Amino acid sequence: MESPRHCFAISPMLAYNLVSIYDSESSGDDMGVPIGMKTDTVAWTVQAVIVGVACVSCSVMMPDALPPRCFVETGHTVRDGFLVRFEAIGGEQSLGYPITEPFEEKGRLVQYFEYARLEDHPDNSDGPVVKLGMLGEEMGRRRPPLTPHRVPPASDRNSRFYPHTGHVITGDFLTFFDDNGGLDLFGFPVAEPVVAKGRLVQDFQRARFVWHPNKAAGDRVTLEPLGRVSFEAQGLNAALLVPVACPFGAQVISR
Repeated sequence: MESPRHCFAISPMLAYNLVSIYDSESSGDDMGVPIGMKTDTVAWTVQAVIVGVACVSCSVMMPDALPPRCFVETGHTVRDGFLVRFEAIGGEQSLGYPITEPFEEKGRLVQYFEYARLEDHPDNSDGPVVKLGMLGEEMGRRRPPLTPHRVPPASDRNSRFYPHTGHVITGDFLTFFDDNGGLDLFGFPVAEPVVAKGRLVQDFQRARFVWHPNKAAGDRVTLEPLGRVSFEAQGLNAALLVPVACPFGAQVISR
Protein backbone atom coordinates (compact mmCIF):
# COMPACT_ATOMS: atom_id res chain seq x y z
CA MET A 1 0.00 0.00 0.00
CA GLU A 2 1.62 3.29 -1.03
CA SER A 3 1.82 6.22 1.34
CA PRO A 4 0.90 9.76 0.27
CA ARG A 5 3.51 11.28 -2.02
CA HIS A 6 4.66 14.88 -1.91
CA CYS A 7 4.50 17.27 -4.85
CA PHE A 8 5.06 20.97 -5.47
CA ALA A 9 3.18 23.25 -7.83
CA ILE A 10 5.42 24.32 -10.69
CA SER A 11 6.70 27.90 -10.55
CA PRO A 12 4.78 30.16 -12.99
CA MET A 13 8.09 31.72 -14.14
CA LEU A 14 9.61 28.31 -14.80
CA ALA A 15 6.52 27.24 -16.70
CA TYR A 16 6.66 30.47 -18.77
CA ASN A 17 10.34 29.94 -19.64
CA LEU A 18 9.76 26.31 -20.60
CA VAL A 19 6.82 27.19 -22.81
CA SER A 20 8.87 29.99 -24.37
CA ILE A 21 11.53 27.43 -25.35
CA TYR A 22 8.84 25.29 -26.94
CA ASP A 23 7.33 28.25 -28.82
CA SER A 24 10.69 29.45 -30.07
CA GLU A 25 11.55 26.02 -31.45
CA SER A 26 8.18 25.83 -33.15
CA SER A 27 8.74 29.23 -34.78
CA GLY A 28 12.29 28.50 -35.91
CA ASP A 29 13.99 30.92 -33.49
CA ASP A 30 16.76 28.96 -31.78
CA MET A 31 16.62 30.94 -28.46
CA GLY A 32 19.58 28.91 -27.28
CA VAL A 33 17.95 25.55 -27.95
CA PRO A 34 20.60 22.97 -28.93
CA ILE A 35 20.93 22.54 -32.70
CA GLY A 36 19.09 19.50 -33.96
CA MET A 37 16.59 19.38 -31.12
CA LYS A 38 13.23 18.71 -32.72
CA THR A 39 9.97 20.38 -31.73
CA ASP A 40 8.48 17.17 -30.42
CA THR A 41 11.62 16.54 -28.34
CA VAL A 42 11.33 19.96 -26.75
CA ALA A 43 7.63 19.40 -26.14
CA TRP A 44 8.30 16.13 -24.32
CA THR A 45 11.13 17.77 -22.37
CA VAL A 46 8.82 20.57 -21.26
CA GLN A 47 6.17 18.11 -20.19
CA ALA A 48 8.68 15.90 -18.38
CA VAL A 49 10.16 18.83 -16.46
CA ILE A 50 6.71 20.14 -15.52
CA VAL A 51 5.62 16.71 -14.28
CA GLY A 52 8.96 16.15 -12.54
CA VAL A 53 8.82 19.47 -10.72
CA ALA A 54 5.14 18.99 -9.90
CA CYS A 55 5.98 15.66 -8.28
CA VAL A 56 8.61 17.21 -6.07
CA SER A 57 6.67 20.09 -4.60
CA CYS A 58 2.83 20.14 -3.58
CA SER A 59 1.40 17.67 -1.04
CA VAL A 60 -1.28 15.51 -2.64
CA MET A 61 -2.78 12.08 -2.27
CA MET A 62 -1.95 9.87 -5.23
CA PRO A 63 -4.85 7.98 -6.89
CA ASP A 64 -3.79 4.68 -5.31
CA ALA A 65 -4.15 6.06 -1.77
CA LEU A 66 -6.98 4.69 0.36
CA PRO A 67 -10.05 6.96 0.58
CA PRO A 68 -10.80 8.11 4.14
CA ARG A 69 -13.09 5.83 6.16
CA CYS A 70 -15.83 7.64 8.10
CA PHE A 71 -17.47 5.58 10.85
CA VAL A 72 -21.07 6.58 11.52
CA GLU A 73 -21.06 4.67 14.82
CA THR A 74 -18.76 7.24 16.45
CA GLY A 75 -18.76 10.07 13.90
CA HIS A 76 -15.02 10.04 13.25
CA THR A 77 -12.79 9.39 10.25
CA VAL A 78 -9.56 7.44 9.73
CA ARG A 79 -7.32 8.56 6.88
CA ASP A 80 -3.82 8.66 5.38
CA GLY A 81 -1.07 6.85 7.31
CA PHE A 82 -3.38 6.12 10.23
CA LEU A 83 -5.77 4.35 7.87
CA VAL A 84 -2.99 2.28 6.30
CA ARG A 85 -1.89 1.10 9.74
CA PHE A 86 -5.50 0.62 10.91
CA GLU A 87 -6.24 -1.67 7.97
CA ALA A 88 -2.95 -3.55 8.30
CA ILE A 89 -3.66 -4.65 11.87
CA GLY A 90 -7.28 -5.67 11.46
CA GLY A 91 -9.34 -2.46 11.39
CA GLU A 92 -12.24 -2.07 13.79
CA GLN A 93 -12.03 -5.76 14.76
CA SER A 94 -8.66 -5.05 16.39
CA LEU A 95 -8.77 -1.38 17.37
CA GLY A 96 -12.49 -0.68 17.57
CA TYR A 97 -14.02 2.46 16.07
CA PRO A 98 -12.16 5.79 16.02
CA ILE A 99 -13.33 7.98 18.90
CA THR A 100 -11.45 11.17 17.91
CA GLU A 101 -10.02 12.82 14.84
CA PRO A 102 -6.21 13.03 14.71
CA PHE A 103 -4.87 15.70 17.08
CA GLU A 104 -1.56 16.72 18.60
CA GLU A 105 -0.71 15.22 21.99
CA LYS A 106 2.66 15.91 23.65
CA GLY A 107 4.11 17.10 20.34
CA ARG A 108 2.97 14.06 18.35
CA LEU A 109 0.00 13.50 16.04
CA VAL A 110 -2.25 10.79 17.51
CA GLN A 111 -5.71 9.32 17.04
CA TYR A 112 -7.69 7.43 19.67
CA PHE A 113 -9.76 4.32 19.01
CA GLU A 114 -11.96 2.32 21.37
CA TYR A 115 -9.18 -0.14 22.21
CA ALA A 116 -6.00 1.71 21.31
CA ARG A 117 -4.17 4.86 20.22
CA LEU A 118 -2.29 5.27 16.94
CA GLU A 119 0.74 7.57 16.91
CA ASP A 120 2.60 9.19 14.02
CA HIS A 121 6.39 8.80 14.28
CA PRO A 122 7.91 10.78 11.38
CA ASP A 123 11.23 10.82 13.27
CA ASN A 124 11.56 7.02 13.29
CA SER A 125 15.14 6.00 12.43
CA ASP A 126 13.97 3.60 9.69
CA GLY A 127 11.56 6.11 8.14
CA PRO A 128 8.11 7.50 9.05
CA VAL A 129 5.84 4.97 10.71
CA VAL A 130 2.55 4.80 12.60
CA LYS A 131 2.79 2.91 15.89
CA LEU A 132 0.41 1.66 18.57
CA GLY A 133 0.64 3.55 21.85
CA MET A 134 1.74 1.69 25.00
CA LEU A 135 -1.43 2.57 26.89
CA GLY A 136 -1.15 -0.26 29.41
CA GLU A 137 2.35 0.85 30.34
CA GLU A 138 1.31 4.49 30.51
CA MET A 139 -1.46 3.64 32.95
CA GLY A 140 1.04 2.09 35.33
CA ARG A 141 -0.21 -1.47 35.06
CA ARG A 142 3.17 -3.21 34.98
CA ARG A 143 3.85 -5.46 37.96
CA PRO A 144 7.10 -7.04 39.22
CA PRO A 145 8.25 -10.12 37.30
CA LEU A 146 7.59 -13.62 38.58
CA THR A 147 10.16 -15.15 40.87
CA PRO A 148 12.02 -18.07 39.23
CA HIS A 149 10.15 -20.78 41.15
CA ARG A 150 6.81 -19.51 39.75
CA VAL A 151 7.89 -19.66 36.10
CA PRO A 152 6.18 -22.64 34.36
CA PRO A 153 8.37 -25.19 32.57
CA ALA A 154 8.94 -24.69 28.86
CA SER A 155 7.20 -28.05 28.27
CA ASP A 156 3.87 -26.64 29.56
CA ARG A 157 1.99 -26.07 26.30
CA ASN A 158 -0.89 -24.29 28.05
CA SER A 159 1.37 -21.51 29.32
CA ARG A 160 3.98 -19.21 27.79
CA PHE A 161 6.57 -17.26 29.76
CA TYR A 162 7.96 -13.99 28.39
CA PRO A 163 11.31 -13.19 30.01
CA HIS A 164 11.22 -9.69 28.47
CA THR A 165 8.72 -8.65 31.16
CA GLY A 166 8.81 -11.72 33.42
CA HIS A 167 5.15 -12.72 33.05
CA VAL A 168 3.11 -15.67 31.79
CA ILE A 169 0.08 -15.98 29.51
CA THR A 170 -2.05 -19.07 30.00
CA GLY A 171 -5.39 -20.73 29.20
CA ASP A 172 -8.08 -18.73 27.40
CA PHE A 173 -5.94 -15.61 27.56
CA LEU A 174 -3.17 -17.37 25.62
CA THR A 175 -5.61 -18.64 23.01
CA PHE A 176 -7.07 -15.16 22.50
CA PHE A 177 -3.57 -13.66 22.37
CA ASP A 178 -2.42 -16.05 19.63
CA ASP A 179 -5.64 -15.80 17.60
CA ASN A 180 -5.92 -12.00 17.59
CA GLY A 181 -2.59 -10.38 16.84
CA GLY A 182 -0.18 -11.52 19.55
CA LEU A 183 2.86 -9.39 20.34
CA ASP A 184 2.38 -7.08 17.35
CA LEU A 185 -1.00 -5.91 18.59
CA PHE A 186 -0.93 -6.36 22.37
CA GLY A 187 2.74 -6.27 23.28
CA PHE A 188 4.18 -8.31 26.16
CA PRO A 189 2.20 -9.25 29.27
CA VAL A 190 3.06 -6.81 32.08
CA ALA A 191 1.22 -8.55 34.93
CA GLU A 192 -0.28 -11.84 35.99
CA PRO A 193 -4.08 -12.27 35.91
CA VAL A 194 -5.86 -10.44 38.75
CA VAL A 195 -9.47 -9.72 39.67
CA ALA A 196 -10.58 -6.18 38.82
CA LYS A 197 -14.19 -5.01 39.19
CA GLY A 198 -15.31 -8.60 39.70
CA ARG A 199 -13.65 -9.91 36.53
CA LEU A 200 -10.42 -11.80 35.95
CA VAL A 201 -8.18 -9.59 33.80
CA GLN A 202 -4.63 -9.59 32.48
CA ASP A 203 -2.69 -6.52 31.43
CA PHE A 204 -0.41 -6.13 28.43
CA GLN A 205 1.68 -3.25 27.16
CA ARG A 206 -1.16 -2.17 24.86
CA ALA A 207 -4.27 -3.95 26.15
CA ARG A 208 -6.27 -5.47 28.99
CA PHE A 209 -7.91 -8.87 28.50
CA VAL A 210 -11.15 -9.55 30.37
CA TRP A 211 -12.35 -13.11 31.05
CA HIS A 212 -16.04 -14.09 30.91
CA PRO A 213 -16.26 -17.68 32.23
CA ASN A 214 -19.99 -18.05 31.44
CA LYS A 215 -19.58 -17.42 27.72
CA ALA A 216 -18.93 -19.99 25.01
CA ALA A 217 -15.33 -21.19 24.64
CA GLY A 218 -14.43 -18.90 21.73
CA ASP A 219 -16.01 -15.80 23.28
CA ARG A 220 -14.71 -15.86 26.83
CA VAL A 221 -12.08 -13.16 26.37
CA THR A 222 -12.83 -9.59 25.38
CA LEU A 223 -10.80 -6.38 25.30
CA GLU A 224 -11.25 -3.53 27.72
CA PRO A 225 -11.95 -0.30 25.75
CA LEU A 226 -8.49 0.89 26.71
CA GLY A 227 -8.51 3.81 24.27
CA ARG A 228 -11.54 5.30 26.01
CA VAL A 229 -10.25 4.43 29.47
CA SER A 230 -6.89 6.09 28.79
CA PHE A 231 -8.50 9.15 27.18
CA GLU A 232 -10.70 9.70 30.23
CA ALA A 233 -7.94 8.91 32.75
CA GLN A 234 -5.74 11.60 31.21
CA GLY A 235 -8.55 14.13 31.39
CA LEU A 236 -8.23 15.01 27.71
CA ASN A 237 -10.58 17.53 26.14
CA ALA A 238 -14.02 15.88 25.84
CA ALA A 239 -14.77 18.07 22.81
CA LEU A 240 -12.40 15.80 20.85
CA LEU A 241 -14.97 13.01 21.22
CA VAL A 242 -17.77 15.02 19.59
CA PRO A 243 -18.78 13.52 16.20
CA VAL A 244 -17.86 15.49 13.08
CA ALA A 245 -19.27 15.40 9.55
CA CYS A 246 -17.80 12.88 7.13
CA PRO A 247 -15.33 14.57 4.74
CA PHE A 248 -16.12 14.76 1.04
CA GLY A 249 -15.10 11.59 -0.79
CA ALA A 250 -14.91 9.45 2.35
CA GLN A 251 -16.16 5.88 2.39
CA VAL A 252 -18.99 5.91 4.93
CA ILE A 253 -19.04 2.86 7.21
CA SER A 254 -22.18 2.04 9.20
CA ARG A 255 -23.23 -1.04 11.12
